[in-house]
Amino acid sequence: MLKRKQTMRTFIYLTSGLGLLFFALQNLPYVTMDLAGVFTVTWLLFAMLFIGANLYDLIGVDREHRQARRADALRRAAFDTFSRGRYQVVNRGGQNKRRFMQ
Repeated sequence: MLKRKQTMRTFIYLTSGLGLLFFALQNLPYVTMDLAGVFTVTWLLFAMLFIGANLYDLIGVDREHRQARRADALRRAAFDTFSRGRYQVVNRGGQNKRRFMQ
């Protein structure tokens, strides 16, 4: 349910960004070499960044990477839990050393 809600929110943001860009293109000043042109270019770059970020999230490009990192972290946690039961940390002279328990 949470993923559907997140996807719907991203779709709404994307749609609102595209609508804002569509209506703003009519009112933005032309690109010239003065302050108005700099504003237009900056505004368009920000709008493209906003739309691109929402498309990136909607398509889910990094979901596979996130799942792989999560699986790797779970594997490491399971290994640490397993190895913690077989080793004992011994503090001798201010140094922590691991000793294998038989």
